[in-house]
Amino acid sequence: MAEYYWVNKNFMSEETIGNQPEVVKKRSGLSFFKLLVFIVIVVAIVVIGYFVMKQGGIGKAVAVVNGQKIMRLVYDERYAQLASIITSQGQSATTTEAQAAIKNQTLDNLVTETLLLQAADKEGIKTDEKAVDTAFTQNKSQFPDEAEFKKALTAQGYTESTFKEFLAKDNIIRQYLTAHVDLSSATATKEEVEALYKQAAANDKTVPPLEQVRAQVENQINQQKQQQLISNFIQQLRASSTIETLI
Repeated sequence: MAEYYWVNKNFMSEETIGNQPEVVKKRSGLSFFKLLVFIVIVVAIVVIGYFVMKQGGIGKAVAVVNGQKIMRLVYDERYAQLASIITSQGQSATTTEAQAAIKNQTLDNLVTETLLLQAADKEGIKTDEKAVDTAFTQNKSQFPDEAEFKKALTAQGYTESTFKEFLAKDNIIRQYLTAHVDLSSATATKEEVEALYKQAAANDKTVPPLEQVRAQVENQINQQKQQQLISNFIQQLRASSTIETLI
């Protein structure tokens, strides 16, 4: 799966290091997309309209995945959501280059999530409602009050209802990927840790000594390797599927 990131230049920033099981943090709405270990995917796998897609939706299709249409209505909603995220990062979502990138990533995300949900559905995987409720509660608890939580949701293009839908579909995808992708081999070597640290330290003289941040650097490398394993699996899934893009 093609990945699309708007990365903080400092790889050891709060937004890019450490174990962060919560989807949202009160200091950064961007953490909506940092659920557990599959954090990669899931900027990329945001599920709002699966059942609309499955039922045919309204209007014209933008893609067809194994005979299932992805409707323009769903695409437009997802495009607006991704554009909102990019804007919230202080970047333009209206330049020709940005619009092309958002279009391609939106379509790629929709195709990928449809493939994963189709595969999970074939295996009878259902939402773990308890896990979804826990994730929602954990996210909400990161904010001082209800108003701040809803403000963060709105900034990311969600309501409480659609955010719960996202968590539910994301839970299904996690279950499926966990069953099919072995992440145990995704471990950082000493050489990799030292090389990445040197790269960061060369660009930022305020980076703490390696021994103080070794765990964070290892986690960064582990997540990158996990991401690659997942990406490889999704590419295999795509190769065995029939995908037609219409825009």
